[in-house]
Amino acid sequence: MRHPIVLLHPFPLDAGFWNPVAARLAAERAVHAPEFPGFGGAPAESNVSIARVADAVATRIARQTTTGRAVVCGVSMGGYVALALAARHPMRVAGLILVATRPDRDAEEVRRGRIEAATSIEMGMADTFLDEMIPRLAPADATDTLALVRTMARRQDPTAIATALQAMADRDDRRGQLGGMDMPALVIHGEDDVPIPVGAAESMAGALRDARLVVMRRTGHLPPLQRPDEFLQHVRPLLSRVDDEWTAR
Repeated sequence: MRHPIVLLHPFPLDAGFWNPVAARLAAERAVHAPEFPGFGGAPAESNVSIARVADAVATRIARQTTTGRAVVCGVSMGGYVALALAARHPMRVAGLILVATRPDRDAEEVRRGRIEAATSIEMGMADTFLDEMIPRLAPADATDTLALVRTMARRQDPTAIATALQAMADRDDRRGQLGGMDMPALVIHGEDDVPIPVGAAESMAGALRDARLVVMRRTGHLPPLQRPDEFLQHVRPLLSRVDDEWTAR
């Protein structure tokens, strides 16, 4: 039995972020790549929160998978959703892959910055926000990655970007729940990640009950997009382990 995999995209991108790896994974197992509300043409919603998005993903797993469980992989904002899903709906998560993310809430200064950015975007400053943010997502020499990110980010609805910023600012702190996440986990982080330092990934991996940490060299905040081949090399052993453990039951 091969578990499906759910791929949760980062901010401010859509599920197209996963194109470099999704096709190869789809040759092996079912792949689901839901959109955050308002992104990638998905319907906008009111009162969006990380927890509510996680609840919607849990419902999708229950309805659209044979086993009612999936390996859940989230990057950055998608990682916040994955952590909420593992905390709120653990029976839906067969394995957990957390990429370029962290379990704690933002420092107050960062939280205020997100809220102020959301306000400026609502006032028509989305391009300015993206121009300042995007260079921090990958090393300067990762020109192809940065070009893809710019194209993808600029096609998103500015209202959705603002809504996601508010949702991330208001997310719950999951640090106290990490030890209760009783599923195989993989934490992947780029050594050159600017938005989230490697230390956050190290602490998270240490607090999870059954986690392996991988730090990818010369990699920024978006490992699956910048280095898809290496990313898959790290992911496949976890997928195989989860499949084998389920088959052995």
